[in-house]
Amino acid sequence: MSASNAATGVVLAPEDEGRLQLYALLARLFAAGPDEDLLRALAQSAGSVEGDGELAQAWNDLAAAAANTSARDATLEFDTTFIGVGKAPVSTYLSHYHPVTRKEAVLVELRDTLVQLGLARTAASAEPEDNLTAVLEVMRHLVAAGSDVQSLQRQQEFFARYLLPVYSGFCDAAHKTNLSGYYMAAIRLLEVFMESDLAQFEMG
Repeated sequence: MSASNAATGVVLAPEDEGRLQLYALLARLFAAGPDEDLLRALAQSAGSVEGDGELAQAWNDLAAAAANTSARDATLEFDTTFIGVGKAPVSTYLSHYHPVTRKEAVLVELRDTLVQLGLARTAASAEPEDNLTAVLEVMRHLVAAGSDVQSLQRQQEFFARYLLPVYSGFCDAAHKTNLSGYYMAAIRLLEVFMESDLAQFEMG
């Protein structure tokens, strides 16, 4: 069976509907600190990912952490860790973690890719395109486009070029800081989901 994405009218396979929601959630988690509504929704979502694997465990850990987190404290931690004054302790700009020498070339290539996908940023946006949230949102957009072979190929190519070389570097940098249980759980969910998506692409 397939599920219909109400926003686009595109019919998605059930597993892709789940991936869509996870990409959207992760993009939100690393865009800014949480508000009380987000924390409440997360706390109430325990058990919503089926199974007893790593992804379900990571989800349930985040739900449990959210239930014991204040929006004020988590937002302060986000600002201190991922924004900082001057240089952030943990950069959310993924080019920073790319193994190539000329990291600016990755950003230029990403910009060209976004133009090809019809997702170039507007003149009003000053945020660099390699921000983690922006890259996760692009993946969400690609997943929402459909479950056909062509759509999956676009997802795999984008993932392989702009997430696979860098997500572990971002997670490793975050693990080296003194994160709260909430952000430790958020990082773990990102890590596990990236590993899960990579495994699915390799199987495909």
